[in-house]
This record gives sequence, C-alpha cells and structure tokens, in this order.
Amino acid sequence: MDFWDYIAGFYDLAEAVNGKVYSQMLSITARLVPKGANVLDCAAGTGALSFAAAKKAKSVLCTDLSENMLKTAKSKAKNVKNVSFDVRNIFDIKDLNDTYDIVIAGNVLHLLEDPEGAVKEMYRVLKPGGKLLLPTFTTKGKGKTLLKLYKLLGYRSKAEYSPDEFKTMLKNCGHGRLRTKLIDGLVPCCYAVIVKE
Repeated sequence: MDFWDYIAGFYDLAEAVNGKVYSQMLSITARLVPKGANVLDCAAGTGALSFAAAKKAKSVLCTDLSENMLKTAKSKAKNVKNVSFDVRNIFDIKDLNDTYDIVIAGNVLHLLEDPEGAVKEMYRVLKPGGKLLLPTFTTKGKGKTLLKLYKLLGYRSKAEYSPDEFKTMLKNCGHGRLRTKLIDGLVPCCYAVIVKE
C-alpha cells in the first residue's frame, strides 16, 4: 500500500489543518468553472476540487491513481449526481484532444518526475479557450512544520516550489496564457490558471 492509499481515510482531516487556504482554493475553483462545463479532475484525491467544480458543471470526471482515494471520494458523493469516478494516469488521460472545458490538477505537480509532461497531456485534452486549473501548495519557505509531519507518515515530493519557482516551471511548459494568484496561509497556495489559446 502506498502513501496515498494509506492516508485516504484521513486525508481531508490533514487538509483541514490548512483550512483558510484550502477554503479559498475551493472557492476560486467553483468560481472559475463556467455553468454547463465538462470538467476533468486529475489526481483528484478525495474529490474536494471535483465537488467544488460540480456546483456549476454539467459533468465532472474525478480521477486518481489511488483506488482508496477514489473510494473515499465516492463515499462523499451520495447526493452529487454529476460526478463520475475513474482510475486514470495523469500522463495518459485516454481522451481525445479538445474534450474538456476545464481540467484540474490540484496539488500534484510537485509529486511528479515530469510535471511538464503532465501539463502537456492535460493541455492536450483541453478545448481551445478552456482553462487548466493548477492550485499547488508552495512549501518552499513556509509550511515546514506540516511538511515534516507528512514526511513522518511517508510523504515524498519530487520538488518543493516557491510561488515564483512554480510560475517559472509553468511558463517553461510553453502552453497558453498563464496567470496566478497567491493564497497566503500556513502552507501558501499558488493558484495557477492556464488558458488554452
């Protein structure tokens, strides 16, 4: 059992520790999803961003590699009719080009060996004019205490970004128009949006 399967049952509690930032991240997500949108949420964990998107979306596909995370997400979706679930790999999405109005990948790019490759694959399935939503906790410089606790439980990341480093990495991907907003808190979040041209 890997780290994500192991913590699936109490992942939401761990996120609540950074509640102010998390709440703003969900609010921004709900606001950015247009009414009637078709949404893909990659590496969705327990589905918080999927459910925020579902408030206005026509449909949301909540995906993750961890079956336990998706099981937890499904258990929270009893009264939500427009969210479906599937085990999927962010590097091999298996949809046609230009399929989704919104693609979300929250707090996952720092975990990947090739974040640029993941951005490229998500951008591929995004419709022209669509938005790629990439909120990411920026742990470099702040949030060290919480990060140490996660590491004791087995958490490992491939990168730690400052907000500027995260923006630079996304700019270097060379896709679309990038804008960002910093949400400050215990562990800050750089909320990045890439619009497909």
